[in-house]
Amino acid sequence: MSVSVLFRHHVRLHRVPLVPLAAGLALFEWMMTFVARQPAVSSFLTAALRAAPPEFLSLMNQDLLTSVSAQGIIGVGYTHPFVLIMMAVWTARVPCAALAGEVGRGTMNLVAARPVTRAAQIAAALGAFLGGLGILAAAAWLGTLIGLLGRPLPGVTAWRYLPVAAALWLTFAAFGTVAILVSALNREAGTAIAWLSGLMAGSYVLDYAARVWPRIASLRPLSLFRYYEPQRVVRSGLAGCDLLVFAAVAAGALLIAFVWFARRDL
Repeated sequence: MSVSVLFRHHVRLHRVPLVPLAAGLALFEWMMTFVARQPAVSSFLTAALRAAPPEFLSLMNQDLLTSVSAQGIIGVGYTHPFVLIMMAVWTARVPCAALAGEVGRGTMNLVAARPVTRAAQIAAALGAFLGGLGILAAAAWLGTLIGLLGRPLPGVTAWRYLPVAAALWLTFAAFGTVAILVSALNREAGTAIAWLSGLMAGSYVLDYAARVWPRIASLRPLSLFRYYEPQRVVRSGLAGCDLLVFAAVAAGALLIAFVWFARRDL
């Protein structure tokens, strides 16, 4: 019962921002299906990407052969900075407000005065975060679905991007468990958000740098973005090793968060 009450509390706090985030993702992915069916766009991208240095393609996490096709252009939509930032906003907002934010505002004392376990507080925060994250990933895919249903593209179906939306959810779900750990370690939401933002940005930069700088290529597996490659997912589906990495990160972060939050001073 305590988990459901806290879960509804988090939903009430964050349901309003969830609406524009979901609408923005759906609209953006719908627009990518519109862009993909424009022959002039494909021609322009082909010429531009052929002239672009390899470092630029690495920054976009793309290769020339896949990016210039209609299927590839839609796939680019799932690695675009706009999509990553929208997902990152939710990932930072909910977990950091649920634990560190409550402590900083002093409302955690009211929660702690009731018969609610620390584990229930983390479970409720995790449930609210993952549920909202699922809505965002589904909204992105629905944008692709609506765009392709409205005007189909030869050889391209929305179902091929369903695993991509799942991979998007898995990537930020793993980051979200890290966010819960960071939130459990801090007393202010602002501090927790700053730490988490640094971790996500650092992970993105490491993935890019490791692709363009051979001397640190061996460090690339340390970035969670290494395991999020929409173009590969479209072609081959979700890889089992990627799922194991996401699961391991989530399990490790949650275990430490449960243990630390249970013992810390509120």
